[in-house]
Amino acid sequence: MGKFGDDAIRPLLRSLDDMPVHIKQLAEMFRKHGAASKRNTSEVQNLDSADVTHPLQGGWKTDGKWEPNEVVAWGKGDRPNPSEYLDKDYIDNHLDQFANGATHFYKKDSLDGYGPGNNMAADGSNTTYVFPTDQLQALMNQVDSPEDLGEALGLGRNFFAGGDIVMRDFGPHELDGLRMPSGNEGGTDPDKWIPGGYLPSGIPEAVIDIPDFAKGTNNGEFYPGDSYNPGEWPGSSRPFSF
Repeated sequence: MGKFGDDAIRPLLRSLDDMPVHIKQLAEMFRKHGAASKRNTSEVQNLDSADVTHPLQGGWKTDGKWEPNEVVAWGKGDRPNPSEYLDKDYIDNHLDQFANGATHFYKKDSLDGYGPGNNMAADGSNTTYVFPTDQLQALMNQVDSPEDLGEALGLGRNFFAGGDIVMRDFGPHELDGLRMPSGNEGGTDPDKWIPGGYLPSGIPEAVIDIPDFAKGTNNGEFYPGDSYNPGEWPGSSRPFSF
């Protein structure tokens, strides 16, 4: 099964007309971010497959303090904690999707050079975005090409071309600090990130903490003796194959 066409997406978009205002705003953000990624509405991946809009009907706080567009507009580094605009039950249910472990894709050179974390956040935290391993595998079984996979994961259609790719799997016991992304993390794409813990394609995402000692060959000099020791890193790597 490849891209989802008009027959799959139009009924979902029509159903949004009767939803609360903040849900309509979120849906519009999906549309806008799809357009920003050079995709039109008919090409956006199956938004209802991950039940994106339904849980948000009861998951977004209706106290009027935050609306989706406002959260995004504050910009990377200044966005509020998701607990300020999402109900606890919604957050808990979202994170339950990672109960069987999580996975992140790395360029091998980047992983070797800098380790599995990204400490470019304003607060200096060392984190990485992850996808649920089981749902990621299901997606890989559905798409027709690495290009479609890269687009669905918000990595870009050419991410899997021109270099060795490594999948790093983090077991349930290695998901330290598992939490809903705030949009302030290192590696956040300012043009594509949306609140709620999903990519515009409907794939769930979360963030985990990576230990500061998990450094690569290019940045390990700050931790003498631990400059490059992948055996001590959380997670385990496996080659990407499609």
